[in-house]
Amino acid sequence: MQVGAVLIMIGAAILTAVKTESMAVGGRFVLGWGVALGTSAAPTYALELAPPHWRARIVGFYNTFFYAGSILSTGVAYASAKMKGEVAFRLPLGLQLGPPIIILIGTLFIPESPRWLCWKGRQEDAARILAEYHGNGDMQHPVVQMELKEFEQSIELQKSVKWYDYSALYKDHNARWRFLMVTFMSYFAQLSGNSVLTYYLPAMYSLLGITSTDRRLLLTFANSIVSCFGAVVGSATNDAMGRRTKLYLGSAVLASLLAIVTAISSQFATPELKAKASPALSNAGVAFIFLFGAAYSFTYTPLTATYCAEVLKTEGRAKGMGIHVIQSNSANLYNTYVTQIAFRNVGWKYYLLFVCLNVTYGFVWFFFGVETRGRTLEQLEDVFNAKFPPRASLQKTTMVQRNGHLENLEDV
Repeated sequence: MQVGAVLIMIGAAILTAVKTESMAVGGRFVLGWGVALGTSAAPTYALELAPPHWRARIVGFYNTFFYAGSILSTGVAYASAKMKGEVAFRLPLGLQLGPPIIILIGTLFIPESPRWLCWKGRQEDAARILAEYHGNGDMQHPVVQMELKEFEQSIELQKSVKWYDYSALYKDHNARWRFLMVTFMSYFAQLSGNSVLTYYLPAMYSLLGITSTDRRLLLTFANSIVSCFGAVVGSATNDAMGRRTKLYLGSAVLASLLAIVTAISSQFATPELKAKASPALSNAGVAFIFLFGAAYSFTYTPLTATYCAEVLKTEGRAKGMGIHVIQSNSANLYNTYVTQIAFRNVGWKYYLLFVCLNVTYGFVWFFFGVETRGRTLEQLEDVFNAKFPPRASLQKTTMVQRNGHLENLEDV
């Protein structure tokens, strides 16, 4: 995380001082590497430190803080658009230096990864940290001892594997199902229409007949706030709703909302239609775009990192999360380069692709999604060893807690 923060600062500094296109590309490249390092390390770290019964909420809130940056960046962009000269674009770029500085300083005050300590042979230090967060200060707590044993076993296995060997992610039935869940989440989360909102929201407003740059920036800022609300509620309910349930119902809602946005946008497709369309219809389109953003944030934002980290084995989690970042970025590569071409050539009809995709995702999550709620990471081993993990994961579990900590988990 520290290395990632430093790279982000370097990239942000280059972008802030940008003079040429080459500097812009180079700065964005360095910044992107830093983001990739941070987004693969941070959720894994949070997963290790979070107590089992709080894991989904804590790791879910990790992704939710995306909107803290989104609200800040869109708000600054709206304000700086009114400024004159280079400050109009250098101010938003320069503000990217703030968060990584906070992260870099913050990492000096948080405990080291227990798994990394075990890797370095510092089992006592690892046990002390796990006891503080998982065992109510008791280093002999059953949960602490179980996790230490799991770390040691996975480290022994990992030490026998080369750093470039990723076969643990696909070597057997268990691993392939786990990796399939990561792949589903990586691509479905990025190709459900959310990136169209993230990168081309002003263009979406244009399709609704909103031509004022000032109003489009203001609506983009407001959408970030609404989406943040959806993400916070989604994170808070991660343990109340099953992952699979949230994903297949969420996909159905996203498809429905985007279908409505598509229908409304079609009424602004030509100058003749725009002349006939009422402001109320345009406002309705904006409202459903806001609802789509909130629904996406409720469904995917809290689960993208959480679910991927949950389904991966401890020994392959770091590599698996790295692959998750690569898959997500490859999907965003499509969004970045194809969406602008699609909007230019087919306009509102491009939304139909994501309507169909979300319907497909709903069926995939319903029939093939593996439920992880209510199970420890260790108990998921039995689920993924089953002939058909999605069915095995629907067996109910009983959670037994004492002093606020998970002590036993049994199938019923």
